[in-house]
Amino acid sequence: MSPHRRSTGLLSHPSAAPGLEARTVPRWVWWTPVALTALACAVDLPTPGGVSGDALLILSSMTAACVLTLRRAVLVALLNTAAGLLFLFARHLESDGGHAVVDFFAMLVLVWATVPLCLLRLSLDQRLRATRRAAEYAQRAVLPPVRAWFGRTWIAVRYEAASHAAAVGGDLYVVERTPYGVRLLIGDVRGKGPDAIPAVAALVGCFREAAHHTSTLPLLAHHLDEAVIRHIREMADVRGTDPAPGEQFITAAVAELPPDGGEVRLLSRGHCPAFLATAEGVARWEPADPGLPLGLGDLDPGPWRQESRPFAPGDLLLLCTDGLLEARDAHGAFYSPEADLRDTWREGPPTVVDHLTHLAHRHAGGVLADDLALIAVTVSETGPPEGAGRD
Repeated sequence: MSPHRRSTGLLSHPSAAPGLEARTVPRWVWWTPVALTALACAVDLPTPGGVSGDALLILSSMTAACVLTLRRAVLVALLNTAAGLLFLFARHLESDGGHAVVDFFAMLVLVWATVPLCLLRLSLDQRLRATRRAAEYAQRAVLPPVRAWFGRTWIAVRYEAASHAAAVGGDLYVVERTPYGVRLLIGDVRGKGPDAIPAVAALVGCFREAAHHTSTLPLLAHHLDEAVIRHIREMADVRGTDPAPGEQFITAAVAELPPDGGEVRLLSRGHCPAFLATAEGVARWEPADPGLPLGLGDLDPGPWRQESRPFAPGDLLLLCTDGLLEARDAHGAFYSPEADLRDTWREGPPTVVDHLTHLAHRHAGGVLADDLALIAVTVSETGPPEGAGRD
């Protein structure tokens, strides 16, 4: 499921005010219509019987309608009308110009036709902004912000949707502090965009409840699998179709930091590998039994097993979706985060998720082909700094 998104998981809101769109383009663009009008005067007035500047006046108004506010577009239309009258007067002085008046009125119609086009652009822009805000509110409702600190556990998340228009996708994350320790879920719904939101909501809602009442990760994963299966059946009932086996699923990984510390536990259901950074280096953690994705549990009766690794204070665990690992450069090479993680993991989770997201964008030429979600977590020996949120 754009680099302005913050590592807390919150999305910035574009303003819906129709008078602010000029601020989304460079300031020099504001003067482009005026420059075109000046150019029209420069080519028409010295040769009133030769080169006509009418086309440049029309282009000036069209440019204004595309980039300026309504007020400025009207001012440019007035300016071009005055320039057209000047051209008409100059042509009549040069000759009787029988068709000059016709040319002037044709130019006038085209110049002022750009004003309703500007109104239409602003209206469509406002609708797009409202739709985008609704998608962002939906994401915030489904994926609420994650606390930075749970006791001595320090966490940062990052989420970016491949669909820039939707600003929401099929990747998910959620963190809960439970009697069994801090538990983390990261997942990737099959599909992108707003269509994936119901599946994300079903899985996140189940995790937030079951994580507090399920003693082991395998049991928790079974609960999540049953929730996804129920969701698939309910959606099929709504559509009046039979659920197609294997067509709907969610890859996921569940991690747990027990209260007494010393280790980290991981259970994967068809998800991409995690990364563990310690004093000994950065290791790609690929579970021996990745299992089938959630929603396909009927095909994998188990037993489902978790794995454990040592996790000392200061070590860092990175959970990601394949939007990170499948970012490709111009030559088709996949992005590999190990070297970059080795350089940054000691600087803390926020730095890690921001740095890796930036590098993945740069590797892919600025455009990610898939949604991206990251969770970085470490345990601090001293706990949160003074003034940081505590839990």
